[in-house]
Amino acid sequence: MAELRGADCGEPIRGLATAMPGGTTAGTAPATGEAWTTTFRSWCADAETQAESLATAADRYQATDRAGRDDLAGAGSLRGPR
Repeated sequence: MAELRGADCGEPIRGLATAMPGGTTAGTAPATGEAWTTTFRSWCADAETQAESLATAADRYQATDRAGRDDLAGAGSLRGPR
């Protein structure tokens, strides 16, 4: 994810000002490019936070499953006394 966060997604949009000089696009391209870059970086940060939360949840589920397994193993047989 760190590789994506470093990507400059706004650069191609900002380049429209040079590619299409004099048009309406040329005037809005720099601000649009910056907005896109900011939004993309925010999305990357949110995705990293979500991934960390999912990893934490998975660790907790596994720990709970192991604890349950250990409790069942210590409970003995279901056959009852002989």
